[in-house]
Amino acid sequence: MKLAGRVAIVTGGSSDKGGAIAELLASEGACVVINYLKNREKAESILKKIVKNGKAIICQADVMNKESVDSMVEAACKEFGGVDILVNNVQGRIRRKPFEETVWDEYVENLHGAVKGAYNCCHSVLEEMKSKKWGRVINVIDNIVNDPVSGYSNYITAQSALVGFTRSLAVDLGLYGITVNLINAGFTITGKTPHAPLRVQEEIARQTPLRRLALPIDIAKALLFYASDWSDFVTGNCLIVDGGKAMR
Repeated sequence: MKLAGRVAIVTGGSSDKGGAIAELLASEGACVVINYLKNREKAESILKKIVKNGKAIICQADVMNKESVDSMVEAACKEFGGVDILVNNVQGRIRRKPFEETVWDEYVENLHGAVKGAYNCCHSVLEEMKSKKWGRVINVIDNIVNDPVSGYSNYITAQSALVGFTRSLAVDLGLYGITVNLINAGFTITGKTPHAPLRVQEEIARQTPLRRLALPIDIAKALLFYASDWSDFVTGNCLIVDGGKAMR
């Protein structure tokens, strides 16, 4: 098992991507904290799958609230003895809107959604990781950064800010043995996918060299590399998981 003895927090763990990540990390031996904000039922369903053969707990916390995040980290330390891996998988709301109709407060909302939660979580786990001289921070972003689509300027700007945040932390935290990397996820089939018209999904798949959309497990498998010892000498990096679409 690649992650035996490690403890991971997965924010947005009740989402389809977050659930796949939590399940895969647990299958490789990690003890997992499944974070959720509102969807306790989904978090519990993921927990039930994991505890058949692994270890996990669910933890309600608002990543936008530092005290709430601190409590989540304390729960992880109390239950499992520490935190080794942090997966920041809360990306904020995405709404299509022409630039000329978008007000600055909507940019701020997305910036908070993308960066503030990651900032709070990184701050809360930092001392724990520093004490071990080992840590993994993995931020999940949307491939719309590399392959922009009209009408999402505030969302794309916020996702791009998380890229800068990741790279700056990689420089700042490397001396403590902490790596900080990005997973850049392509259009992924989730419970929210039906909101995208079928013709749009088909067109994206057609433009993708592997001729399909991503599945949550595709994102989780790529992320496993960053979470494991295999990535010991990799930091400030961005792994694009989109079936090759961004290069076209």
